[in-house]
Amino acid sequence: MSYAHNAQPGKGVLFQNKKKHERSPDYTGLITVSRDLKAGEQVKIAAWIKQTGSGVLLSLSEDNYVPPPKQEEVYPKEVSRMDDDDIPF
Repeated sequence: MSYAHNAQPGKGVLFQNKKKHERSPDYTGLITVSRDLKAGEQVKIAAWIKQTGSGVLLSLSEDNYVPPPKQEEVYPKEVSRMDDDDIPF
């Protein structure tokens, strides 16, 4: 394989495996985790199919996206408006 795993935390690759036996895995590769894991802990991952000079691979990433917390509104919902009669000049 001419592809070098970049070893960035939370990233990995899976290459299509040349199966030697029926029970051999379809893909094999590496992932570098970004934190310590406990036995039985699940890590969500996302994958993209990519074509390289070495063949097809799946590029992996830990799916650790957390939506940002909702910010409170800076302005009040109801803004009072002045009528022309309220202008003092």
